[in-house]
Amino acid sequence: MKTLFLLPFMLLVMLGMQACSSDDFQEDTEDVDSNGIDTGEAETKMLVAYFSATGTTRGVANRIAELIGADTYRIRALEPYASNPYDDSDRIQDEAYNNRRPEVSNLPENLDNYDIIFVGSPIWWHYPAMVVCTFLESYDLEGKTIIPFFTYGANTYFQQSVDKIHEVTSASVHLRAFGSTRSTSGVENWLHEIGMLAAN
Repeated sequence: MKTLFLLPFMLLVMLGMQACSSDDFQEDTEDVDSNGIDTGEAETKMLVAYFSATGTTRGVANRIAELIGADTYRIRALEPYASNPYDDSDRIQDEAYNNRRPEVSNLPENLDNYDIIFVGSPIWWHYPAMVVCTFLESYDLEGKTIIPFFTYGANTYFQQSVDKIHEVTSASVHLRAFGSTRSTSGVENWLHEIGMLAAN
């Protein structure tokens, strides 16, 4: 009789333990961490890090992440730029021409988790936004693969911007960069060409 009485009780205890394990698992796989990186699955090794003032670069970044299944991280300046970058032209020109390093407001702690890092920026005054250089120089990126991408009104300074990213990540491996005027057109073909997206 004692055994029959204890059996339902033991089943209730076991069900309760299973419920706790399930809750712990959901907490461990939270999609967004405290530093603003969309972490997705724990095994992800690719990150799309980008700075975007008007949303154009963000659109390209999100398309890349969607296609390759990468995590995303938005670089933000501690002193925000104006919503219309033309209103900040003097500041942006000063940062670009004098190679300044505006502070990043939200540096993530887990960049070592990634082997491949896409880095996106608008081209401002002939260069990437300097806050992107601050971000890159905040970490030891030796041996990691860095893949730049840019948005711009005209591609006149595209190679100069690529060279700047290569300069601040000189110990990294580099793949061919991507540039776009205002859209995500060409992103998928580019990813195929650099071997980051398998053929269907």
